[in-house]
Amino acid sequence: MKVGDVVRNKNAHPSFNSSRGVFLGMRTFGEGELENPYTCAMVAWFGGRVSPIQTNLIEVIDNVE
Repeated sequence: MKVGDVVRNKNAHPSFNSSRGVFLGMRTFGEGELENPYTCAMVAWFGGRVSPIQTNLIEVIDNVE
């Protein structure tokens, strides 16, 4: 998965535009804290929302060349 790839949320209904978005990169939460750090994908969803999501819950549907 590369920055700019179009991805799909595997758990969302495919007819929803918000189930697709653009992969922005990886982000780690909890670094330097007592808890275990957690790394996930950041996605700008079509519809305007940007949010983290587990990488196993998304798939690339259009690669950036």
